[in-house]
Amino acid sequence: MGISLELIAGLVIAVYLLPDLLFHHLQCGAWHGSDSGRRVALTFDDGPGPATMDILAELDRLAVKATFFVVLDQALRHPDWMQRIVAGGHEVGLHGDRHQSSYLQTPWQTARRLMQAARTLAVVTGQPVRWYRPPWGHHNLGTWWACRRLGLRRVLWTVAPNDWKPRQRPEGIARHVTRASLPGGIVVLHDGGGDRTATLGALAPLVDGLRAGRLEPGRVSDLEEERSGFKWMWKWWETRFSLYWAIDRIPSPEGNPPILRIGRIRYHGPRLPLGGATLKPGDPFAEIHFDNSVLAQFSGTGGQSVVAYRAVGRALHDLIAFLDREPKYRGVKAVGGITILDAHQAVDRLGFVRIPVTGLKRWFLWAYLVLLMAMYHREGWRNLRRMRHLRPVLLVADVGGLRRRFTARGRPSPADKASG
Repeated sequence: MGISLELIAGLVIAVYLLPDLLFHHLQCGAWHGSDSGRRVALTFDDGPGPATMDILAELDRLAVKATFFVVLDQALRHPDWMQRIVAGGHEVGLHGDRHQSSYLQTPWQTARRLMQAARTLAVVTGQPVRWYRPPWGHHNLGTWWACRRLGLRRVLWTVAPNDWKPRQRPEGIARHVTRASLPGGIVVLHDGGGDRTATLGALAPLVDGLRAGRLEPGRVSDLEEERSGFKWMWKWWETRFSLYWAIDRIPSPEGNPPILRIGRIRYHGPRLPLGGATLKPGDPFAEIHFDNSVLAQFSGTGGQSVVAYRAVGRALHDLIAFLDREPKYRGVKAVGGITILDAHQAVDRLGFVRIPVTGLKRWFLWAYLVLLMAMYHREGWRNLRRMRHLRPVLLVADVGGLRRRFTARGRPSPADKASG
């Protein structure tokens, strides 16, 4: 009796497709960084290669430590390069014995090769292997089983600027990383497998951009582990949202954590008189997004309203300066965003007007914003009793009015304080 096509298809799904969906695309059970700190992991795949020494020298110049996921056959060819990685204070993870997809191996081949490679790499580096990232992130059942058996933590990524593509430019790689990185994020770059000139050139602006956003690059082990799967999935979504809508982080010259992010869109609210002009649907508009991990630091603390108000005031000053110097936002008439916070007096003092949100959109946004507060507020779902009475509103302010309202120190002017 021959093997039916249905049986073959079922085996392929169970052995390859389903594990890859769960462990690669959904990253179930993988190691994730927490947003409780202000760190981002820089990781390098496919090496060591001809560019590794130059990348190590640049990382040393920038005072950055990183994690290198090495291919074993490359590591065995270049033990001196491996010694340089370890001696520089960087950490080594395994990227397989060869750079080959697990789709091209049976599960028992994958498990056998992975277990042997981990043991051999530990001898090369003189350290036990803690981290594993499969080539292309591909998994089969053998990948999962071997990692469980060896105690390896699977590490994938949250930010992938595709620096390996031939036509990538350093500024594009750096812009992608700085725009998409959130606290606890894991960036995948490459030091082997081809020409890495663009990757090398991107390192300095990339690190500068992260630090301008108060994010410090480092090794995977420098991150705290995120144990909430739900919160990690939210960050996964937030990263892709930021990339799709080209959301920019507003840096703070004073070194404060960046509270605000913005993206350029078209205004979709009602006609609104602002600053002697009228804001109309379709006009250029800068949509404000809060960095929830920063705002969470103000929740559940004494005087949180006053501290948050002052921090937002400084951030609005930084936002105006950002709008004035970035060509992308030229012609923007107003800024604003959706909130359910009920600080009416503070909103008025900051120069915003409130527009109630109606219809089904009101309830959708209420649920969305309540979910955010439950995740990031220190009281979590215990805060729901207060949140259920709140309603989403659109806050809008004209750019000229904000520019006049804030002093060089980013605080409301004396006239605004008196009026409050």
